[in-house]
Amino acid sequence: MHFKPDNITIYSVGLLGGSLGLALKKSGFDGQITGLSSNKNLDIALQLGCIDKGYSYNELQKVIQKTQLLILCSPIMQIIKTIETLGKMNLPDGLLISDVGSTKKTIVSTALDLPDNVRFIGGHPMAGSERSGCAASDPYLFQNAIYVLTPSSDKPDEMDTSFAEFLCKYLGCRTLFLKPDVHDKIAATVSHLPHLLAVALVNLAKNMELQYPGTQSLAAGGFRDMTRIASAPYKMWHDILNTNKGPVVHLLDSLIESLEEIKKGVTSDSLQNLFDSSKEFRSQIPLQNKGFMNKLSEVLVLAKDQPGVIFKLAESLSENGINIKDIEVLKVREGEGGTIRLAFESPHIAKKVVSILTKSGFSARERN
Repeated sequence: MHFKPDNITIYSVGLLGGSLGLALKKSGFDGQITGLSSNKNLDIALQLGCIDKGYSYNELQKVIQKTQLLILCSPIMQIIKTIETLGKMNLPDGLLISDVGSTKKTIVSTALDLPDNVRFIGGHPMAGSERSGCAASDPYLFQNAIYVLTPSSDKPDEMDTSFAEFLCKYLGCRTLFLKPDVHDKIAATVSHLPHLLAVALVNLAKNMELQYPGTQSLAAGGFRDMTRIASAPYKMWHDILNTNKGPVVHLLDSLIESLEEIKKGVTSDSLQNLFDSSKEFRSQIPLQNKGFMNKLSEVLVLAKDQPGVIFKLAESLSENGINIKDIEVLKVREGEGGTIRLAFESPHIAKKVVSILTKSGFSARERN
């Protein structure tokens, strides 16, 4: 089966919806992309070229009749309400409906009540931005990111895999199939619980500031990095936590037990095993921040703080046909220099990069 829709409708053209539209167009999708959204977002989406046509939310019934793929890009609770609304509509045969919600079990369960002539495949692209709204749309947002798919059946069928191939082709992402409940348990572990922990740590520091003024001014470095995610809006997190209470509460209980164990370890000076265990496990977590499924090989480059340094670095590699998979500025000392992290497809390429950059006058080494 080869899935190739002629008309795709994006419901709610915000950051993710707009980025989906731009990514499809950038990669050569030649069908029509229709947007359903607020008038403000539709105006921006049309101006940026995210969509070909725009309609208000209340025109869903009319728009859906000529659509082969509908992607719901609203907040989670609105996705659920929209699925319930769709269940009461006259839907065209063969319509495929998906979503981008960051919890899956409740959404997929709600979709079980959709009529038999349509298909629903849950989705969660592991990509985002600190910005929001259609104006922040990015055609490369999904490139190399993991796009989780959660079909209602236990095992992906031909339609599921065909849809996955479509996403990979036109978004540049990498798909991964998970059961909805498994997705939610994993998301609770690596995303939801860390966010709550960050919120707790920041509020703890706030209370300490009241008792010991100066706490906030010293809360830099590791503390700031560890609690960055605590700045996300509660409106978004309300929907996430409200639809994933079970796994989150279970993990909170486990975290409390872990903290009690650490407390005992501090008291008895016996934390060696816990520190060693966490170091070993964390060392196996990929450093890439865009969800590469295959481990990349990294090179660290010392660079001077001057205009054109990154251009010269990239030019040296481009002339040798080498593609940079990921790049990050790790440390900067104004007026002096900093460290740039580059990631490549294989150790062989990384070794070649070190040789090329060294000959170009850079100080480069592989990162073990």
